[in-house]
Amino acid sequence: MPDYVAKNVLVGVGTLKLDGVSVGYTSGGVMLTAKAERVDKEVDQSYAPIGIMKVRESFGIQTNLAEATLQNLKLVWEQTSPIVDVVGPPNKQTMAWGMNQAVVEHTLEFRGKSPEGLDRIFKLFKVVVMEVGDMAHQKDKITLIPVTFRVLPDVTKSAGEEYGTIVDFEEGAEFDVDVHEDIAKTENGEAEVV
Repeated sequence: MPDYVAKNVLVGVGTLKLDGVSVGYTSGGVMLTAKAERVDKEVDQSYAPIGIMKVRESFGIQTNLAEATLQNLKLVWEQTSPIVDVVGPPNKQTMAWGMNQAVVEHTLEFRGKSPEGLDRIFKLFKVVVMEVGDMAHQKDKITLIPVTFRVLPDVTKSAGEEYGTIVDFEEGAEFDVDVHEDIAKTENGEAEVV
């Protein structure tokens, strides 16, 4: 196998959905971050750590929503009141905006391409909004909604599958969007798409 494989370098955009609904255009890509906190195993009988232990891990998704719709604002600001459409004249939409203590959980789906040219789907079972950045309205720039989601484990799923799935599949293939249900274990324990 060669040291470098150019086709494994991914370039391109994808689509982002929350609760199965597209959030529209994004700007600056969609970034998946993984963090782990580790501590040294230190004992009196050794000058050096005898090992390392992971004590915490977290995953996040960062992006900039480029469509500042009321629906996107409602999602990232965790508002619960429905958006009211009034057919005019004049036509108008109204989103009530108030205090909300609830942390709203969502599913998140991101579709892009794999190195083999297949469609790749990241399906996350449980995410919450952790941070929403400044939404600047400027004369000569796009108004963006910077948002960071924290990925939480769904403890109802099997061990090792609590966060979600990443599946590469043939373009145009039809299967249930909840890809977790389309994965089965073979007799030797390996996963296969069914």
